[in-house]
Amino acid sequence: MVEISLEEELLPASGQVRLLQESFLLQLIREDWPGTDHVRTRLRQLKLAPLAAEGLRLRFAAAELKLPAEGVSPAVRRRQLAAGTWFQLVCREAAAGWKHIYPFVNEANPLQVFFVIPLKEGSGHADRTGRFLTELEQKLNAAVEQDCTVAVAAGLEIKGLKRLRNAFASCLCNLDLNGRPGMGPGEADAAMPVMTWLSPEEERRLLQIIETADTFAFEQELTALFGAEKHSAGLSAAQLYQAVRLQLLLTVAAGKFAFRGTALCKYLWNSHAMLAACTSPAQLTEQLSALGLLVMDEVKLARQSPERGLAEAVRKYIERNYGWELQPAAAAQLFGVEEGSLTRQFKQHVGIPFADYTVKIRMGRAEQLLPDEKLKLTDLAPLVGYASLSHFVSAFKKYSGKSPKEFRERLQKSH
Repeated sequence: MVEISLEEELLPASGQVRLLQESFLLQLIREDWPGTDHVRTRLRQLKLAPLAAEGLRLRFAAAELKLPAEGVSPAVRRRQLAAGTWFQLVCREAAAGWKHIYPFVNEANPLQVFFVIPLKEGSGHADRTGRFLTELEQKLNAAVEQDCTVAVAAGLEIKGLKRLRNAFASCLCNLDLNGRPGMGPGEADAAMPVMTWLSPEEERRLLQIIETADTFAFEQELTALFGAEKHSAGLSAAQLYQAVRLQLLLTVAAGKFAFRGTALCKYLWNSHAMLAACTSPAQLTEQLSALGLLVMDEVKLARQSPERGLAEAVRKYIERNYGWELQPAAAAQLFGVEEGSLTRQFKQHVGIPFADYTVKIRMGRAEQLLPDEKLKLTDLAPLVGYASLSHFVSAFKKYSGKSPKEFRERLQKSH
């Protein structure tokens, strides 16, 4: 059964839908996709249709709460968690006041909130991102404690879902660069390269190097990017952008193959600040090399544990991405293995076939959403990955022995 967090248990259905939306926006950054058509379908299912439009133009923005430097004691940790809760609340409330601005948070850092902002032509939409961030910063500063500070930043504009991570990388860079001495607002934007690196083709090639654990090829890529300037003074915004873009690619690979837990993924997600602290291309190369080795070691461990590792990695991928219509052939291609071997290992490890496990995860999510009467079945079906209500009702009845309506009525009587 799909795991449901305590936070989700306590949310009303509308709040659960919001969490599904935020979770998927985060997935677009840190997951490998089966294709843009799948992404557009899932965006529409989750009521994020503006992000599924052809010719989409968008920017990412970010807000970060900076706490005073203190030792990490249990009391400090509790304070950080409390600060993150109200910080996220203010950010979400600010975004709710603007049409089609979508916030999301990664649990790896609760003191950062990101926003996806689709863009439109016309004077009425000019500098919409800047106006939103100005308002957000004012609200956060009014609520923040005196010993804390707030930083906001926006990335550059991109066109098309395939360059989504490029836009996100530029946002992370600006968030880090705007805090540097002598780097004022807008200067990071001016220094940022045109975001043609990485192209979708280059991303796939580099991801294959990482996912085949080709350490020699990865080191060659780093040398090609930074080696010629490794003794130069200072670190340019362009170099930082390339480093953060690689870091996000390593995060994608780690998320796919790190079957033993989430510690590595969390570490990688927060490593952009470590990269921004580098003062030379040589330091940047050293840090990226170390991150790459961590990820490729995890990849090798998953691939060399055929009785468990790869099947467990695929199982966790399905749990996170049950909204896709992910067939075994597509999963095998994503993980770079032979389809027959994958399906055999998966059934041996999980106990049921690939397709049945996807249904199990979807039904678990449906059972979590069904108790709220305000959520119509026609709205619920796409949320759990079904294109039609009839398909969802048929699958649910086959799984639980009763229709979704009967399941809901039984819950009402029991309460």
